[in-house]
Amino acid sequence: MKTVWIGISLAGLVSASAVEAQFQNRGGRPPAGGPPVEAVEACEQQQLGAACAFEAPHGRVEGSCRKVPEGMVCVPNNRRFGPPPGRIDAGEKELPRGGPRQETKPAVIQLNPLEPTFSPSKNKGATAQNKVPDSGQSYCFTNRQKVPCADIQSRFRGQDGHHTARRAYRDNGDGTVSDLVTGLRWQQGHNAQRLTYADAKAACSRLELAGKAAWRLPTITELFSISDWHDKQGRQHYIDDRYFELKEPKPEILINDPYSSTHNISMMGQTWSSTEYVGEIALRSTARHVFFFNFLDGRIKAAPKQGNARLFYRCVTGEPWGDNLFQNNRNGTVTDAALELMWQQKDDGQPRDWSQSLAYCEGLSLAGHNDWRLPNIKELQTLVDYRYNEPAIDPRFFKQQDKTGWFWSSTTHGESPAMASYICFGPCTSVDGEDVHGAGAQRSDPKTGNPARWQARGGQRDETRIFNYARCVRDVD
Repeated sequence: MKTVWIGISLAGLVSASAVEAQFQNRGGRPPAGGPPVEAVEACEQQQLGAACAFEAPHGRVEGSCRKVPEGMVCVPNNRRFGPPPGRIDAGEKELPRGGPRQETKPAVIQLNPLEPTFSPSKNKGATAQNKVPDSGQSYCFTNRQKVPCADIQSRFRGQDGHHTARRAYRDNGDGTVSDLVTGLRWQQGHNAQRLTYADAKAACSRLELAGKAAWRLPTITELFSISDWHDKQGRQHYIDDRYFELKEPKPEILINDPYSSTHNISMMGQTWSSTEYVGEIALRSTARHVFFFNFLDGRIKAAPKQGNARLFYRCVTGEPWGDNLFQNNRNGTVTDAALELMWQQKDDGQPRDWSQSLAYCEGLSLAGHNDWRLPNIKELQTLVDYRYNEPAIDPRFFKQQDKTGWFWSSTTHGESPAMASYICFGPCTSVDGEDVHGAGAQRSDPKTGNPARWQARGGQRDETRIFNYARCVRDVD
């Protein structure tokens, strides 16, 4: 039985045909985005047929828990969205339910500033052995809430919090921090003055710090390697502030900012990389653009290389890190010998929401291996090849079925449990279909729901898809 969800929007009910029209130009992505997040959460701890209720934009909705392809969902009374209470369609199985949720605060780790620290978590399961620094995310999430990984439901298994990898910083006591995983040495302090790209690049080349003069602007992969996705409550800095300094700017930073109507000071952490975008950004198609990472809102986007665009910068020294060494295994997989990861060579071309993508990789059997997972955001970003933009992946080794596609990571987006991070391997577009951030950018989408409920987001009118693709990964044996 195929269930079609009619999206609940701010304007009321949206017809299925109206939702479907939004997907006609994107290679057959699913019409309608599935049940609202609130409808799924309302039945997570309930029995089939139990009474349920949730708050929707148009008011309170009461119904009963029913089984639909998306799982156990609170279906409004008098609406035939799925099998009636007490009946499960042939071939469907009821999802297992966990015990009561518990809120657990992350343990405070006492650090010796002269010794490396690793990021252990009692909640994590398997230990990854690859050479990508851990994301720092140690707890697990449903579509709406943070929960201990031991209590997570089966459909959310395999997310970032279930896997830990090595992460090791050393405060050198001289204004620098060494990353013992990548071998890079970082400027510890925060350069509070925002500079143009040319001035930031020159400032790093002139820097003399800790007896070293060979400082440079990092590539976007190097810069992203020190991003930190620890699940703090409320606003967070996307960097480990136990080692690195980072200060929010003052309100005057928004003076003359072109997006001041949609930005606030807690979003103004844009930090230059040295990686240039090979494509064209629609907002300034005649200008070359360079990628940056925002350490205050956790996103990779692009800014003009020339002109008056001013961003923060943080310098690095050491051998370049993050280059891939791909090997075609000729069995549907590709090994990155440099970072010790094995990748699914060809995605299956099926758009999914976040939990469906987790489940797909958890259930994948490929090349004799059954330990595939959805990559965390730092692992996924290492797969981006910024020499390409249609899509931003090495075509000699990988096949991307939808060249415009975006791909889910297993990482919940920082302070928002309802959002997960993804990479735009295709153009990172606005609702108008224009590439506004560049293929290879990284943003976040709601984990589930109806894309029709979301309007243009931010000053660049970002598109919301929700149904993105999955490319699975595993550690090399």
